[in-house]
Amino acid sequence: MRKKVFALSIALILFLSLPAGCSKPADGEYSGPADVQGQKDNDATPVTGNTKPAFDITAPTAEGIPLIEGITLSTYPRVNGSTACLPLLVGVMAKVCGITTEEAEPLVSISGGTGAVWDWLLYNDGMAVVYEAPEENKALIAEKNLDIRPYGIDALVFIVNKDNPVDNLTTEQLIGIYTGKITDWSEVGGNQGPIVAYQRNQESGSQTLFLSLLMKDIKPQTPPSEQMPGFMSGLIDAISNYDGSGSAIGFSVYYYAELMYTYPNLKILSVDGVKPSVETIAKRAYPFVNEFYLVIGNPDQDLNLAALHQWMLSEDARQLLIDLGYIPIF
Repeated sequence: MRKKVFALSIALILFLSLPAGCSKPADGEYSGPADVQGQKDNDATPVTGNTKPAFDITAPTAEGIPLIEGITLSTYPRVNGSTACLPLLVGVMAKVCGITTEEAEPLVSISGGTGAVWDWLLYNDGMAVVYEAPEENKALIAEKNLDIRPYGIDALVFIVNKDNPVDNLTTEQLIGIYTGKITDWSEVGGNQGPIVAYQRNQESGSQTLFLSLLMKDIKPQTPPSEQMPGFMSGLIDAISNYDGSGSAIGFSVYYYAELMYTYPNLKILSVDGVKPSVETIAKRAYPFVNEFYLVIGNPDQDLNLAALHQWMLSEDARQLLIDLGYIPIF
């Protein structure tokens, strides 16, 4: 049986089009993906330590007293985020508004994936914590002149059924699998049987990381539509349940696969002999590491938004990321 972190279903939350906030409607429609400038912070010192379950925090201040003057549930500004950032958005609202995470969960919603979040940022003056989005749309972000700051790091990880005897793949083997040059698990040290390689849709953050971190200038084989689920939960479900043979492989970001939507019959693979963990990701020893970003547009339009953005860069907020199992770099 799968274990979910949230009281509400992730799939239902992702269908909502509201930005994270307190019952505030979105100001615009989404019309396509966009992307962030490739900013790096190699001098930052990430946190190390053991992973913690998402939401391993209650985080209320004293009996509902707001943390930031002027910001209450009724005045909470517009915030959005990628799927893997949802626990953080809930934790921030709980901390800032002085409520529990259980009270904050139903009040927080996101746009339905990384591509939609970037699109929302292009057409709304709001704030988001968001993963990388498609390379071809960087120009649109540059024109918007958003304030984009590396906020934390995560990693692209590859997952298989626990019954698959393969524990490690090399970068070259992964590229071979996704270009169709390697088609049988026996070619990479596993049992004989076809490799069923799942991908995500083009607007998803994990697909963007897959293309930029693994494939780079190499074009992957296009899988059948049923092997490109629209939601990350769908990909994990498919690999977990795939006919019991252990033949499927797919990818996610570490935080989502390890802490948010976990199954006992899934296995995260090592790559090039390095197992992804908080420690190896923080040290960038694992090969497929990338930043996620804190982004804000035109904070002068909303003093509460500007105040929340300032708090998001505080030591208090950094500790919240650590408590929720994220790896901050600010």
